[in-house]
Amino acid sequence: MGDIIRKKKNGRDLGWYIRWMENGKRKQRASHQPTHALAKRMLLEIEARVARGMAGIIEPDARQQLTVAELCERFLKEYASPKIKDMVPYRQAAASRLRRVLPHIGAVRLGELNKAHVIKARDALARRHPPGTTRTTLIPLMAAFSWGVKQGLLDRNPAHGVERPPSPNAQVEFLSADEVKRLVAESARRAQAESGAAGLLWMSRHVAVLLAVYTGMRKGEIFGLRWQDVNPDTGRLTIAHSYASTPKSGKQRHLRLPSALVPILQKWREQCPPTARGLVCPVLDKGSWHMSMSANKTHGLPELLSAAGCQQVERCWHMLRHTFASHYMMSGG
Repeated sequence: MGDIIRKKKNGRDLGWYIRWMENGKRKQRASHQPTHALAKRMLLEIEARVARGMAGIIEPDARQQLTVAELCERFLKEYASPKIKDMVPYRQAAASRLRRVLPHIGAVRLGELNKAHVIKARDALARRHPPGTTRTTLIPLMAAFSWGVKQGLLDRNPAHGVERPPSPNAQVEFLSADEVKRLVAESARRAQAESGAAGLLWMSRHVAVLLAVYTGMRKGEIFGLRWQDVNPDTGRLTIAHSYASTPKSGKQRHLRLPSALVPILQKWREQCPPTARGLVCPVLDKGSWHMSMSANKTHGLPELLSAAGCQQVERCWHMLRHTFASHYMMSGG
């Protein structure tokens, strides 16, 4: 039979302690209960578990004490996948999205986490953000939960079955032929109007715009293009990089170099500021020419579109790729 005692130390009241027999040994624990009656109830529960052959005190699972924020922190540091060609931008994008949702769910411990918490976080996001943003924000959170299950940190994925907002209808936006002419003319005007480093920067942007609308190259492919991959003699471009990494497919491909671009590229090669990678479209930052290191940079394109009287879109460089594809199809391609 166990008992309950009131303990004191150096005149300070330590509260109610409970003592009981388990496996032939006497055990003692602080009950952390405010009254004798509640401490007595705790003792009876312990003795009932011991009588059934169970542990008197169920020790908390250290895994379950982790918070969602701590799980996500580990996910961002430790997660890797062969399907993701470059983990650095993936982790950066995931971290940015998780920062939106963690204020709503980050403090919840994994031992208490359930589907209702995820739904509540989703609904809180939906009140502040459009459906597309809410949807993309939940993707890395659900990935972190799936990873947590594989790591043995979660028994099940609490986001399983939680509905995400539908994907917004993709609008294929592209410039008309007249808008393309105005855009190209405006970028050329800027390059000619400026002098020194500013003029070279606008000329680099002008070449980038031409590559986008005449070849359909992706933004990362344009700003990762090296002179060694441009062959005016054969009229061929080799797409071997997207920024410092490989193209989206993971494989290089070849494109026809439009004849209208050959003299422009030949002249630009003589003027192009040298870089360690031999870039065709380098950027200028703090007096140094180098590769664009951020996929979020717009490189003055929204300003050019506005000055040329063209439509404004969120993903302006991707819109130029749509422009090339749309006109190619309309021309019978």
